[in-house]
Amino acid sequence: MRVKVLAEAAYRVVGVMSKDSCPALDFLTQGEKSTEAVRAGLLRMLVEVANRGLDGVPSSWHHEADKRIGIYEFIKGPLRLFFFKGSNGDIAVCTSGVRKSGNKADKAAVSKAVDLKLAYTQALANKTYEVVEDENE
Repeated sequence: MRVKVLAEAAYRVVGVMSKDSCPALDFLTQGEKSTEAVRAGLLRMLVEVANRGLDGVPSSWHHEADKRIGIYEFIKGPLRLFFFKGSNGDIAVCTSGVRKSGNKADKAAVSKAVDLKLAYTQALANKTYEVVEDENE
């Protein structure tokens, strides 16, 4: 499994790579003009999480989307960025983002995050985990 560093300071926030792109980074940097400021706010939140850790930022910034499996979501306006808590120096491993459309977490996004969490755990165990600085590496 390959991950891309999204923010790094005292802690590291990464996004799972899919071939040569990072869906979480694509979600944060591309999209509708109407969500541009919200997406920029999510990026700033990731920088703060990298600086202060998940316990050092307001609890209103994130919450559990699936308590059984440990899938969380960063919250900014109508947007949600899904993640799970990592290891090996990663505080948050971002998987994908969605525009919230109902009261519950997006089931497809949560399911995808669960699958990626399992793949992440296996990659660490199999020593096939790789951090890339540039998504073209």
